[in-house]
Amino acid sequence: MNRLATQSFVPVVCLLIAVASAVTAAEPAWRAGVARTKITPDGPYWMGGYASRKRPSEGTLQDLYAKAIAIDDETGSRVVIVTTDLLVITRELGDAVKRRVLETYKLPASHLLLNCSHTHCGPEIRLYRESLHNIPPESARKMHNYVRRLETQLVDLVGQAIANQAPASMSFAEGNASFAVNRRNNRAADVPALRSAGNLIGPVDHSVPVLKVTDRDGSLRAVLFGYACHNTVMSFHKTSGDYAGFAQQYIEEKHPGAVAMFVMGAGGDQNPEPRRKVEYLSKYGRTLADAVETTLADSQREVTGSLRAALASAPLEFQPHADRETLKKQTESTNQYERWKANYILGELKAERTVPRKYELPVQAIQFGNDLLLLAIGGECVVDYSLRTKREFHRDDGPEIWVAGYSNDVFGYLPTLRVLKEGGYEGGGHMVYTKFPGPFTETVEERIFETLDQLVRQVGSQQ
Repeated sequence: MNRLATQSFVPVVCLLIAVASAVTAAEPAWRAGVARTKITPDGPYWMGGYASRKRPSEGTLQDLYAKAIAIDDETGSRVVIVTTDLLVITRELGDAVKRRVLETYKLPASHLLLNCSHTHCGPEIRLYRESLHNIPPESARKMHNYVRRLETQLVDLVGQAIANQAPASMSFAEGNASFAVNRRNNRAADVPALRSAGNLIGPVDHSVPVLKVTDRDGSLRAVLFGYACHNTVMSFHKTSGDYAGFAQQYIEEKHPGAVAMFVMGAGGDQNPEPRRKVEYLSKYGRTLADAVETTLADSQREVTGSLRAALASAPLEFQPHADRETLKKQTESTNQYERWKANYILGELKAERTVPRKYELPVQAIQFGNDLLLLAIGGECVVDYSLRTKREFHRDDGPEIWVAGYSNDVFGYLPTLRVLKEGGYEGGGHMVYTKFPGPFTETVEERIFETLDQLVRQVGSQQ
């Protein structure tokens, strides 16, 4: 090779090396796979969410789905997040799915997060409520069969997401949507006037956390987003994912091939207002979807680093149930649910079974590098949990904080000390609809935050 050819060759080689290095540097640091499956029950079924319902479902406005994303870091550490258009994830269902996923895919329970949207227009899956709601035998049989099938569907869904993994990039940002109203502080009928005058009161969390997942070529593969508000726009007898179902639908229509996953926040005392008109389903769904779209278009924080996850149980305590004499009087109450509850506890006592005073509530932490910390709390936690969590665990040089409620075990309402002392439905009144003895003790909030602190320290020390 002559000198001129050699001189020309050197810059070309350097250029090729530089290009190769740039490509290598730009290689996505994550692997992600998504999957979805329809979970709408077949035919008429007994719906969950409203005790006033006295008959099975009557048609489908919108199908229900379970969706999963499996995320691996460069070390092979894996986390799977499953979202569902369901009223609850029961302790029994959550434990069974986590056990089978561990057996089949070697994924520890701490690395699998199960969240439900809390739609009130889907199936009842709390089997113990069969007698509470006097569910007809045929509907009860369907309910039991559905829960068995659902368990297998969710386990298979995890496997499908893992099988679909490919190189991916992730980024995070927060948007805003303001249709959630604190239902404890604002009478529903007054909300339009109060909102117009700027006089709505009570704590809210209007943030819309958005995790964007893209393929190697930059195409949107999945978007996880959250909001702290009950999915209770409608109370009719038609199947629907409520506003969250419509928000997911709108995002997926705008981004063909992508999977939109709604993660329910700490919305135990938050309602979409006004409501009870079908048009509000699309209105709030569009509002939330637009907030997500705006966030996707804005600059986002790149998520890099390694995955860490931890799971623990917050040791909660219930106040004691009424004595036998009081319980016997309650069996003659004009309130059918008070009668049911009294008979249930008396039945347990007669069978010499202990009525539990303690409850181990799952709390979970998933950290993505030093960029995002997802903290998930079981139960229908009120919005105070989100607000306090962000105050206590946010650091200017630390990860963004995302708070999810309704995760892994949605047994009923989880009040803070303030809400517990105030009383009302979320404070303890709802317990008449459950198998638990009574309201929580005043240690409830601190037990949750002691557990959260433990988990945050644990995932922080895994770096």
